[in-house]
Amino acid sequence: MSIILALFIFILSLSIPVLMLIAYWKIFTKAGAPGWAVLIPFYSGYIQYKFTWNPRYFFIPLSCLALIFSTIWIDSLNELLMPLYIIAILVIQIMNLISSHKLSKAFGHDLGFTLGLIFLEPIFIMILGFGSSKYEGIQ
Repeated sequence: MSIILALFIFILSLSIPVLMLIAYWKIFTKAGAPGWAVLIPFYSGYIQYKFTWNPRYFFIPLSCLALIFSTIWIDSLNELLMPLYIIAILVIQIMNLISSHKLSKAFGHDLGFTLGLIFLEPIFIMILGFGSSKYEGIQ
Protein backbone atom coordinates (compact mmCIF):
# COMPACT_ATOMS: atom_id res chain seq x y z
CA MET A 1 0.00 0.00 0.00
CA SER A 2 2.84 2.42 0.79
CA ILE A 3 4.29 1.92 -2.71
CA ILE A 4 1.00 3.03 -4.26
CA LEU A 5 0.91 6.08 -2.01
CA ALA A 6 4.54 6.91 -2.84
CA LEU A 7 3.81 6.55 -6.56
CA PHE A 8 0.75 8.79 -6.25
CA ILE A 9 2.76 11.48 -4.43
CA PHE A 10 5.55 11.21 -7.01
CA ILE A 11 3.14 11.65 -9.93
CA LEU A 12 1.39 14.53 -8.17
CA SER A 13 4.70 16.25 -7.41
CA LEU A 14 5.63 16.06 -11.10
CA SER A 15 2.25 17.07 -12.47
CA ILE A 16 1.80 20.33 -10.51
CA PRO A 17 4.92 22.06 -11.92
CA VAL A 18 4.04 20.89 -15.44
CA LEU A 19 0.47 22.20 -15.09
CA MET A 20 1.78 25.50 -13.74
CA LEU A 21 4.18 25.82 -16.66
CA ILE A 22 1.31 25.25 -19.11
CA ALA A 23 -0.88 27.71 -17.19
CA TYR A 24 1.84 30.37 -17.27
CA TRP A 25 2.26 29.72 -21.00
CA LYS A 26 -1.47 30.38 -21.48
CA ILE A 27 -1.30 33.51 -19.28
CA PHE A 28 1.52 34.88 -21.41
CA THR A 29 -0.33 34.18 -24.65
CA LYS A 30 -3.52 35.76 -23.25
CA ALA A 31 -1.44 38.88 -22.55
CA GLY A 32 -0.04 38.90 -26.08
CA ALA A 33 3.44 37.79 -25.02
CA PRO A 34 5.20 34.78 -26.51
CA GLY A 35 4.35 31.65 -24.54
CA TRP A 36 7.83 30.18 -24.96
CA ALA A 37 9.18 33.06 -22.83
CA VAL A 38 7.98 31.10 -19.79
CA LEU A 39 10.79 28.60 -20.38
CA ILE A 40 13.59 31.17 -19.90
CA PRO A 41 13.92 32.06 -16.20
CA PHE A 42 14.90 35.73 -15.99
CA TYR A 43 13.39 36.64 -19.34
CA SER A 44 10.00 35.31 -18.24
CA GLY A 45 10.08 37.57 -15.19
CA TYR A 46 10.96 40.54 -17.38
CA ILE A 47 8.11 39.76 -19.80
CA GLN A 48 5.64 39.35 -16.93
CA TYR A 49 6.64 42.74 -15.55
CA LYS A 50 6.24 44.11 -19.08
CA PHE A 51 2.60 43.10 -19.40
CA THR A 52 1.62 43.69 -15.76
CA TRP A 53 3.28 47.00 -14.93
CA ASN A 54 6.68 48.45 -15.86
CA PRO A 55 9.66 46.33 -16.90
CA ARG A 56 12.07 48.83 -15.30
CA TYR A 57 10.87 47.62 -11.89
CA PHE A 58 12.04 44.09 -12.74
CA PHE A 59 15.62 45.23 -12.25
CA ILE A 60 15.02 46.10 -8.58
CA PRO A 61 14.61 42.49 -7.36
CA LEU A 62 17.15 41.34 -9.95
CA SER A 63 19.70 43.78 -8.52
CA CYS A 64 18.94 42.57 -5.01
CA LEU A 65 19.55 38.97 -6.09
CA ALA A 66 22.77 39.97 -7.83
CA LEU A 67 23.95 41.72 -4.67
CA ILE A 68 23.22 38.69 -2.52
CA PHE A 69 24.74 36.09 -4.85
CA SER A 70 27.80 38.14 -5.72
CA THR A 71 28.84 38.78 -2.12
CA ILE A 72 27.55 35.85 -0.08
CA TRP A 73 30.54 33.66 -0.92
CA ILE A 74 32.93 36.11 0.79
CA ASP A 75 32.92 34.86 4.38
CA SER A 76 34.57 37.94 5.83
CA LEU A 77 31.78 40.18 4.49
CA ASN A 78 28.81 38.06 5.57
CA GLU A 79 28.50 39.58 9.03
CA LEU A 80 28.95 43.13 7.77
CA LEU A 81 26.48 42.74 4.94
CA MET A 82 23.81 40.79 6.87
CA PRO A 83 21.57 43.88 7.36
CA LEU A 84 21.89 44.59 3.65
CA TYR A 85 20.94 40.98 2.83
CA ILE A 86 17.86 41.24 5.03
CA ILE A 87 16.82 44.50 3.34
CA ALA A 88 17.40 42.96 -0.10
CA ILE A 89 15.25 39.93 0.77
CA LEU A 90 12.49 42.20 2.09
CA VAL A 91 12.62 44.27 -1.10
CA ILE A 92 12.34 41.10 -3.21
CA GLN A 93 9.34 39.91 -1.16
CA ILE A 94 7.60 43.29 -1.42
CA MET A 95 8.18 43.36 -5.17
CA ASN A 96 6.74 39.83 -5.44
CA LEU A 97 3.62 40.92 -3.54
CA ILE A 98 3.17 43.96 -5.77
CA SER A 99 3.78 41.83 -8.86
CA SER A 100 1.08 39.37 -7.78
CA HIS A 101 -1.35 42.23 -7.27
CA LYS A 102 -0.48 43.74 -10.65
CA LEU A 103 -0.98 40.35 -12.34
CA SER A 104 -4.35 40.00 -10.65
CA LYS A 105 -5.40 43.52 -11.71
CA ALA A 106 -4.17 42.99 -15.29
CA PHE A 107 -6.68 40.17 -15.63
CA GLY A 108 -9.54 42.11 -14.01
CA HIS A 109 -9.45 40.60 -10.54
CA ASP A 110 -9.37 42.29 -7.15
CA LEU A 111 -7.54 41.97 -3.83
CA GLY A 112 -9.15 38.62 -3.01
CA PHE A 113 -7.62 37.06 -6.11
CA THR A 114 -4.29 38.66 -5.23
CA LEU A 115 -4.41 36.95 -1.83
CA GLY A 116 -5.15 33.69 -3.64
CA LEU A 117 -2.10 34.21 -5.84
CA ILE A 118 0.03 34.83 -2.77
CA PHE A 119 -1.17 31.96 -0.56
CA LEU A 120 -2.38 29.36 -3.10
CA GLU A 121 -0.29 30.24 -6.14
CA PRO A 122 -0.58 26.95 -8.09
CA ILE A 123 -4.38 26.93 -7.92
CA PHE A 124 -4.83 30.60 -8.81
CA ILE A 125 -2.24 30.53 -11.61
CA MET A 126 -4.17 27.63 -13.13
CA ILE A 127 -7.41 29.60 -12.74
CA LEU A 128 -5.83 32.51 -14.63
CA GLY A 129 -4.35 30.29 -17.32
CA PHE A 130 -7.12 27.79 -17.90
CA GLY A 131 -10.08 29.91 -16.82
CA SER A 132 -12.07 32.57 -18.62
CA SER A 133 -10.01 35.51 -17.34
CA LYS A 134 -9.24 38.02 -20.07
CA TYR A 135 -6.19 40.22 -20.17
CA GLU A 136 -7.31 43.83 -19.66
CA GLY A 137 -3.92 45.50 -19.81
CA ILE A 138 -1.74 47.27 -17.30
CA GLN A 139 -3.85 48.63 -14.44
